[in-house]
Amino acid sequence: MKQKKNSATHASPANQAVTMKHVAKEAGVSLGTVSRVVNKHPSVKPLLRDLVEKAIKKTGWQPNAVAQSMRTASTKVIGCVLPDTSNPLFGSIAKGAEAIIRKNGYAFLVANSGYDTDHEIELLTFMIQRRVDGLLFAPSDETNPNMIKAIENARMPTVLMEREYPNSCDRVVSNQADGLRQAAEHLISLGHKRIALITLQPNILPGRERRKGFEQALKQAGIRIDPVLLRPDNLSADYAFQQMQELISLDDPPTAIIMGGNMMLAGAIRALKLVNKRVPEDVSIIAVGDTDLAELGSPPITTVRWDLEGLGAEAACILLDRIKTKTDPKSTGAKHIVRPTEIVLRKSCAIAKTRGH
Repeated sequence: MKQKKNSATHASPANQAVTMKHVAKEAGVSLGTVSRVVNKHPSVKPLLRDLVEKAIKKTGWQPNAVAQSMRTASTKVIGCVLPDTSNPLFGSIAKGAEAIIRKNGYAFLVANSGYDTDHEIELLTFMIQRRVDGLLFAPSDETNPNMIKAIENARMPTVLMEREYPNSCDRVVSNQADGLRQAAEHLISLGHKRIALITLQPNILPGRERRKGFEQALKQAGIRIDPVLLRPDNLSADYAFQQMQELISLDDPPTAIIMGGNMMLAGAIRALKLVNKRVPEDVSIIAVGDTDLAELGSPPITTVRWDLEGLGAEAACILLDRIKTKTDPKSTGAKHIVRPTEIVLRKSCAIAKTRGH
C-alpha cells in the first residue's frame, strides 16, 4: 500500500520568503537573540552577535523596516529639506550632516524644495507620513506664516540650518553679519567708499545678517550708505549678471562690490568681461561662500568662508540628541548655535583709485 503524501510540505528558504526563524535556526539561537542583534541591543555577547550576523548574510534575510518601526516607534530615518541641492554650499552642509547620521545608524532622506514654499510644505507632509524620526530644514522663506505653522504642526524634532524662525526650533547658523563686516572693513581699509552689495532678500536669515554686517562696517567708518548700491533680491547668477551691469553703468559706479551669495560670482564675472572691466584693476570683488570658482579663478577671489560640513554635523548632533532624550525645545529652551566666519584674502581686491570729482 502506497504511503499517502502529506500535502503540507516543510517551508524552507528555497521555496518561500526567508524569515527570522530561518536565521535563528541557521545560527542555532533563539528568535529573541536575533531580534536583539537586529535592534543593536548592547546585552548581546560578541560571539552570538557574530553568529547571527553571519546567518543573516548566508540566508539573505532582510528585516522588515515597517514592522520594526511599529514596534520601536522609530523608523531610523532622518529627513532633510534644502532649498537648492545643486548649490555646493548646501551640498557641503548635507555631507556633514549625513556623516553623523549614518554613524549613528540612521538613513538620510534629502529633498530639494527649489525655493518653493508650497512645495516645502508638501515635503513636510511627506516626511510626516513617512514617520521620519527628525528633520533638518532650511526653508526658503522663514517669515512665511504658512511655513511657520507647518513646522510647528509637524510635531517632530526639527533643527533649522541658517534660519531662525520659528523661534521654538533649535538652530545652527553661521555668523553672517560678522563675515560681511570683515569683508566691508577690508575694502574700506583699501580706501573704498563706493561699495555695493548684491545679496539675498531679508526673508531668510543670511539676507538680513549679511546686510546688517555690511551696514555696520560703513556706519562705523562714517561712510554714507547709498541705497542705489544695495541690491537685495536673490542669489542667482542671472540676478548678479543683471545687477552688475547696472552698477558699473552708473554715473558714479562702485569701486568695490560684494557678492552676497556664492552662486552670484559666475554671473558677476560674465558681466565684467562683457565690458572689459578687470578685477581688481577696475573693480574689487569679494564673494560670500568659498567655492572652486572663487579659489581657482583668475584672479582668485577673496571670500567670506565658514565651516559648512561642521555646521551640518552640529545640526545633526543636536537633532539626534533631541530624538534620544525625547526633550522638547518648547519646555527645555531651544538651542541657538552661532558658528564663526572668516575672510580669506586672495587677489581680487586692490587699493581704490582716486577719482577726479
